[in-house]
Amino acid sequence: MKAVLRTALVVSTSMVAMAGVIGSAQAGGIINSSQSAVFNGMAYAGFAAPGSSSAATMFMNPATMTGFKNFTLDTNYTFGVPVTKINGTTNNPGLNAILPGSSGDVGLDYFVPATYIIYPFSDRLFLGIAANTTYGNTTKPDAMWRGSPFAATSKLRITTITPSIAYKINEMWSVGLGLQVQYGSARQYVFAAPPGPANAGIAKADGWGVGFTAGVTFTPTKTTQIGLGWRSFVDHNLEGTTVFPAPPFQDANAKGKLNLPNRVNLSLRQTLTPKFDLLASVEWQNFGRIGNARLNTVFPALQVLPFGYSDGWMFALGGEYKYNEKLTLRAGIAYEKSPVTDAIRRVSLPDNDRLWLSTGFTYEVTDRFALNASYSFLHIKDASINQRSGALTFTGTSKAHAHLLSVGLTSKWGAPPKREEPLVKKF
Repeated sequence: MKAVLRTALVVSTSMVAMAGVIGSAQAGGIINSSQSAVFNGMAYAGFAAPGSSSAATMFMNPATMTGFKNFTLDTNYTFGVPVTKINGTTNNPGLNAILPGSSGDVGLDYFVPATYIIYPFSDRLFLGIAANTTYGNTTKPDAMWRGSPFAATSKLRITTITPSIAYKINEMWSVGLGLQVQYGSARQYVFAAPPGPANAGIAKADGWGVGFTAGVTFTPTKTTQIGLGWRSFVDHNLEGTTVFPAPPFQDANAKGKLNLPNRVNLSLRQTLTPKFDLLASVEWQNFGRIGNARLNTVFPALQVLPFGYSDGWMFALGGEYKYNEKLTLRAGIAYEKSPVTDAIRRVSLPDNDRLWLSTGFTYEVTDRFALNASYSFLHIKDASINQRSGALTFTGTSKAHAHLLSVGLTSKWGAPPKREEPLVKKF
């Protein structure tokens, strides 16, 4: 009986390969929103607006750098604890009989650093650089469960370095531009047989991509600050190795393209009282451009990878309250609409819409050093999964939530640059 089931799993793995085994590397949940200990405390409300004490605001809008008068170093560290459990069944009675229906916790805990540096070259020209993990996702279900033929290990990491420049036109307008240099790596397996010593999928794939960031800030009054930020799409030409277990074979020259979305963020910072600022954001993520990816490999079944995602959206509202000269308190709420719909959701990344509840604070230790800390709870909507591959079908439900804890340090150095003297003086 076990030998028959092993054979059935090998065949089903081949069928999964025909459907494309890198689904998780393209889903909406791959965006890493954990970029700032300050903005995590407001569910990323006002991320692209000027006026923040955190240099992380340059991530979404490089024009906001003109608000920093000193050389500023901003370090951020986020610890993520996602909890995702999938329960379901297949249309294969033999698999259902010997394998449990629960995946266990498929989401792996993670640690994400982010660093920002801003240098005021003059009172109008500002230079900066950021280092981030802009996209990332890792899922790893238990080897012995009914969904193992559909997904074993899925991993994606996109590391981005962004040098930027900003120019202050006048007291109302600033503009900024940046260059994204990205390195991407991905892999994904499905199990060929329990406990999975032989796997099918992408053993490794990596490559480089280049894109841009741009932004503008508008300050019509002393109490109203508006920012519009843009991160361009980036296309990664990945090269790596695909493997196939029946018979054992690999293609070390597989090539493909990973299309990452462009993002647009409109943000507002409105000062309501001398102590309280209201912040808001709306962000559009162009995941609809992914379409169908292609993989150039010797396995014909892996050459066309259908996805069909919708665009993603995020709406956020938050506030900052200056309790005293040392302590600033924050809170925020956001709703994030996933581009992954019921029709295309996969076991490898069971993403769905989510609600953010966030809080945080900044404590100014000295005039030069400030400690930032925040916490976000993400409630993720239960997600139905109906994934078919050849004759094998998995039907189930994913239940998920996540905890994000961020800490960071903002330090300021040197004196502000001297104000440029006008070419013509009035006497």
